[in-house]
Amino acid sequence: MKRKRKQDSEIGGLDSFQDIVANLVGVLIILVIIVMVRTREAIVSAQTQTSHEEAIKSNEAASVEAVVGAQRESTAIERDIHDLEEVSTRQQIEIKYRRAERDKLQQLVVTVETRLTQDSKELSNVAQISNDEQFQFEARQKELGDLIRSRQVLDNMNEQINVIDHIPTPMAETVFGDEIHFRLENGRISYVPFSELIDRMKSHAAQHLANVRIQKTVTNTLGPVEGFELRYKLGYVSQIVRTNAGPRRQERIELIKLEVLPVDSARGETVATALKPGSRFLQYVQRLVPDTATVTIWVYPDSFTQFREIKDKLLPLGYACAGRPLPDGMPISASPQGTRSVSQ
Repeated sequence: MKRKRKQDSEIGGLDSFQDIVANLVGVLIILVIIVMVRTREAIVSAQTQTSHEEAIKSNEAASVEAVVGAQRESTAIERDIHDLEEVSTRQQIEIKYRRAERDKLQQLVVTVETRLTQDSKELSNVAQISNDEQFQFEARQKELGDLIRSRQVLDNMNEQINVIDHIPTPMAETVFGDEIHFRLENGRISYVPFSELIDRMKSHAAQHLANVRIQKTVTNTLGPVEGFELRYKLGYVSQIVRTNAGPRRQERIELIKLEVLPVDSARGETVATALKPGSRFLQYVQRLVPDTATVTIWVYPDSFTQFREIKDKLLPLGYACAGRPLPDGMPISASPQGTRSVSQ
């Protein structure tokens, strides 16, 4: 019995030792784990601190470069400011110089304008007289041109030997009564509505006076009437008027020239047809009272012989006949400076 108890005591002591060893191993494991965790934290902390230090160093380097760049830009800006100040100073000097030149030129212009005004006042009367003389010269020159053209027409006429019957005719006199116009070319005679066109022109021209004041001269065309159109020109006409203060130039709107143009050059009757009873020519003529009216015929060089036939027909009927020769290609025209027809 005593021996058995001894064995039990020995086994109980071995278990206690094993428990102690197990506890020591557990403690060691825990210590190892703690050491590992702390070691890892230390490593991470060291890496973080190293990265932070590197970032600080890089920021410090960037800050240094930024400061150096800012200093360079500041230096460049200061240099530009100095350059602009120099340019501004030079420009102010140039402006002062130009202003002085402008003032001198302005004074010179004022002086010249004053002299021109005085000269224009002194020459006004002379200029007015000169313009009047120029206008008269142009009128005389136009009249001379008409005479030269009429002479050329007569010179170019073919000489023809005709037997002329002697018919007593009255002396030539200027036409002031009723007058009717005809056009004779290529052996055909046609009625020219001269009075009708003139009446239309009066109302038509009154509507265009404003244009004359703006453009100085205006040319208009109206018609056709009885196969003819009227082209007329309005403009300012100057003349010298004698006043108590001396000669003065006066301007007014007048008719400068008018032309009667045929729409169809072949219009009208042949002379042989026109001289027969009941012809349109005789119908127009017989509207007028004999011995108080004049038949004016605008005749071209190719129809002078036919004009003589018409005149010989009209005289026994009591109508005076006036011939207005025209060069080839020239239209019927009139102007305030023209002459009246002369009838026989």
